[in-house]
Amino acid sequence: MIANQRAIQKKRNIHNIIDNDDEMGEVAEWAGISAAQAKDDDDFDIDNKQVFQQSNDHVEQARQKINQKLNKKGTNINQRNGHLLNNLKDKAKTIALQNNQKNNETSIKQQCQFSDDENEKPHIDKGEESPDKKVFRLSERSIGKIEEEFEQANKERIIDLEKKKNEIKQINFIEAYDELKGSQDIKDQIQFIQKKTSFLDKLFGCFSINLKSNRLIQEKNQVCLMSQLSFDDNNESHFRILYTIYCQFMSTDYCLRYGSHWEMIGFQGADPTTDLRGAGIFGLLQMLAFISEYKIYIKQALKIFQDIKIPFSITLINITTFVLVSLKDNKLNQLINQEDSVISIVNKLYFAGFHLLTKILKKEEITFHTIGIHLTYIRKQIHEQPQQLIREFQLDIQRFYKINNI
Repeated sequence: MIANQRAIQKKRNIHNIIDNDDEMGEVAEWAGISAAQAKDDDDFDIDNKQVFQQSNDHVEQARQKINQKLNKKGTNINQRNGHLLNNLKDKAKTIALQNNQKNNETSIKQQCQFSDDENEKPHIDKGEESPDKKVFRLSERSIGKIEEEFEQANKERIIDLEKKKNEIKQINFIEAYDELKGSQDIKDQIQFIQKKTSFLDKLFGCFSINLKSNRLIQEKNQVCLMSQLSFDDNNESHFRILYTIYCQFMSTDYCLRYGSHWEMIGFQGADPTTDLRGAGIFGLLQMLAFISEYKIYIKQALKIFQDIKIPFSITLINITTFVLVSLKDNKLNQLINQEDSVISIVNKLYFAGFHLLTKILKKEEITFHTIGIHLTYIRKQIHEQPQQLIREFQLDIQRFYKINNI
């Protein structure tokens, strides 16, 4: 029991001086003792001073031995790292030399190529034209030829346009209206409607204000059918109506069928016929009626619409659809009977509806986004107060031409 306590005390004394296991092992090895166990009891009969002195000596010698080993190990690492660093430097130098050599070879090849190109150039005698100058001279000649051909083609185009101007004659409203009424399409549809009209239709018609003659009934049907008739490029009358509208509005004697110029009179694209909507060819016919009857007035109205950027022709076509609704709903029968003409009342109401809109435009600021509200009001007035609208228009239009001394 005492021996065990002495061994523990001895190890504890050594641990108080030595602070790591490596040094403990070195001390134990140098001292010839085991770090794990004690020797004979005689080893522990030494007093504390002797143990402390011996331990200090052992520790000092152990530290020196450990430092020698560590120094030796560090030297070996530095040597290995030094060799590695030197190898990397050598390799870098080698790569740099190789790159320089490649660059030199490339520049030499380029110089050789340039010199070969110069050698390949044909020898030009004094006074002889160089190939470059020859190419330039031939190019100038080709450009001059192209310009001549273009001028010739332009002259031919102008001559062709003059021929077309002579071939395409403008048409007035009366002529256009008569041609549309007499077209085979309208005639066929009129016959079909007459056969389809039943006894019940005639009976129920007795309870409303009817048109006073078959001629007016037929004329009303003709107008309604025109509104269902699409624009036909193969129909000469259709094209002449469209052609005349543009020429009259823009004071010109020729226009192309397609192009952005149609936007100048308020269509939305290069093809005005796509904007006819529910009005059909009758929408164009009423525009022709307006420009034929009140040219100065309607051209001034066009200027107003252009300034506020509201599509002029689209607006006119909308008003045509409003008038057609009133016609089909028999709201105009009384006026038609008094006038004894369908087309006269329909056109007057069309003029009056547009005139009411222009009066509103002069009083209020209207934009493309707010005009719909005013068109709704115009439609209501056309449907409910057609006679009053026509009367006001006639007074205003007389005053307009009187002021303008026309």
